[in-house]
Amino acid sequence: MIAPVPLLILLGAVLTLFIVQQLLLRMHPTPQPKTPTASTDAPDTPKPMPKLIPKPRRRGRPLSKGLSVAGLDERGIEQMQKLIREADIEALATFLAFNRPGVIELDAYIAQHRNDAKRIATDSQTPLAVPADIFPDALSQTEWEHVLNFPAKTQRRITRQFMSRFGGHAFRIPFQLYTQRDKQVALHIPPSNKDRASFETLAESGIARQGRHIPLPQRLTVLKMSQLRQMAKDLHIGRKFKRKHEAAEQLAAVPGAAVLLSMQYVVDDLFMLTPIEEDPQHIQQEWDYLIAYAKLLCASPSHLNP
Repeated sequence: MIAPVPLLILLGAVLTLFIVQQLLLRMHPTPQPKTPTASTDAPDTPKPMPKLIPKPRRRGRPLSKGLSVAGLDERGIEQMQKLIREADIEALATFLAFNRPGVIELDAYIAQHRNDAKRIATDSQTPLAVPADIFPDALSQTEWEHVLNFPAKTQRRITRQFMSRFGGHAFRIPFQLYTQRDKQVALHIPPSNKDRASFETLAESGIARQGRHIPLPQRLTVLKMSQLRQMAKDLHIGRKFKRKHEAAEQLAAVPGAAVLLSMQYVVDDLFMLTPIEEDPQHIQQEWDYLIAYAKLLCASPSHLNP
C-alpha cells in the first residue's frame, strides 16, 4: 500500500508549477495576429493617391489696366508701353515682329471672335462678321479680315533672321523695294539714286548681287535692245537679235563685250535681285496682321478682359 505522505508531496509540487505557469502567462502574454478592421487597411490594399490640385494658369506681367503681356522683361514692357502711348503703329508692329510678345487678354478676345466669325460665315455663307462691341472704330472691315483670317497657329515668317537680312528694324523699305523691282536682270542704281542704300543692304546679305558678282550675261541685260544691237555691230556679229536675253547670252560669249559694257555703265552701279525662299505674299499678309494688331493695342480700352 502506497504511503499517503509522498503522494501529497507530489500533488503539491504539480499544483505549484501550474500556479507559476499561470503567473508567467499573465506577465508575458503571447502576441495574437491582428484582424483587419474598418480603420486598419489590409496589407495588400493599395492606398489611394492624393488628388493633384492644378496649378493656376500663369498670367503675364501688367502692360496696362486690363492687359497683361508675356514674353518680355521689364525693359521690353516699358518700350512697348511707350510705343502704345505714342500710337506709333509701324514701330509697334516692328516691335511685335521682333520680340513676339503675347498680350493675353487681347489674344483671347481675338481667338473668341475669330471662332465666332468663322462659324457664322460657315453657317450663313456670308462674309466674316467683325466684332464691334468695344472696338467700334479701331479697324476697317479689311483690317478686321486681316486679323480674323490670319491663322493662329501658323509659323511666323517675319523672324529676327528675316528682318536682319533686309536691314534689321528698318526692313520694310528694302523689302518693299525687293517686291517692286524686277528679278534676275541687271538694274542700274547710281550713287545718286534714292534706293542705292537699300540695294547695298540687300547686296550685303546676299539678296542682291553687285558689279562683277553678276554674271556677264545678266549684266548685259541692263542695256536696251537698241544698245545690244549696236554692240553686236561693234563686235562684228551679223546676226539680228529679237529678244534681249538671247542677245545677252550670245554677246557675253564674245571677247570684248565686258569692255564695251563698262564704257557705258560703271560696273559697281549694277545690281541684280535674286530669289528668296519666303513667299513675299505671305510676308505681306503677316505684316498686315501685325499692323492691325498694333492698332488694336493702341485702341484697347481698359475694360478689355474676357
